[in-house]
Amino acid sequence: MKRLFVAVLFLSAFTAGHAWPQPRTRLNVVYPAISGINAALWFAAETRAFEKYGLEVKLIYIPTALQVTRVVLSGDSPIAFSGGTPVVNAVLGGADLVFIGGVANVPAFYMMALPEIKTVADLKGKAVGVTRFGSSTDFAMRYLLLKQGLNPDKDVTVLQLGGMPELAAALSKRLIAAAPLSAPTHIRARSAGAQPLIDLAKAGVYFPHTAVITTRAYLKTNREIVASFFKGYSEGIQRFLQDKTAAKKVIQQYTRDSADEIIEATYQYSVDYVVRPPFANREGIVETLKLSTVPEASKANPDHFIDNSVVKSLEEQGFFRQIGMTR
Repeated sequence: MKRLFVAVLFLSAFTAGHAWPQPRTRLNVVYPAISGINAALWFAAETRAFEKYGLEVKLIYIPTALQVTRVVLSGDSPIAFSGGTPVVNAVLGGADLVFIGGVANVPAFYMMALPEIKTVADLKGKAVGVTRFGSSTDFAMRYLLLKQGLNPDKDVTVLQLGGMPELAAALSKRLIAAAPLSAPTHIRARSAGAQPLIDLAKAGVYFPHTAVITTRAYLKTNREIVASFFKGYSEGIQRFLQDKTAAKKVIQQYTRDSADEIIEATYQYSVDYVVRPPFANREGIVETLKLSTVPEASKANPDHFIDNSVVKSLEEQGFFRQIGMTR
């Protein structure tokens, strides 16, 4: 009995001065492109920023936007980075998806074109490329053509080619005359002879180029996990901005490219366009609905697609100010 008492006393003293490690919540997070827009997410994962907030995050690369929405709806990856157009169209079709944060709120694409294409008007009668119909690249292409007085369904032939690497390859082979590309792919396309026609991010339009999405059902029952994700991601953004050398190493790791010009351009692209704090943008939803080919889009309420409540709560609690992030 005496030995038992001593053992219990020792254990009580030990546990009083030592916090047992708490189990982390495992969370799969999908991202849709090897692009600088996702670099801060990569950095947050590689520097274990999420672990500080009780999450064990596994990043999964799925280059097809429609597949990203399916994975989120299935629950296999309850949080994802996604282009805005496929999410808007899915919600219009009745899917339980919602934008809960912003990553890039402008169409952060460079319209890259063959050297002989000097203006958007020169694209008339030509073939142009997008990743997939209904994708963010499709929105960017259609927006630019309409803005310049061309009908995307009549004046050009729009080809869906897969991902960014496929678009760049098609340009280099002259199978298409132009395509919207992001960093670092636009640098590779330029090296192969393509020229920047226009920087769409400076076109003066908002658009959910990349946003954070989940289902309303998941958000309702897992708000703490969602809040922890945004804390880790936001802290990752700040570290990414503060430690350029480490950030460029992570970019090199994920892009599998060692050319300094490409790594530098990709880093700067991320710095320029990743939104902070990570609020989803209502105006971008409005623009997406305007160009949607889904009949229900004309009557849809933009507010139905967004729930910024978790990010707003973190702002009200002073979290972003605490880590040095301001609007």
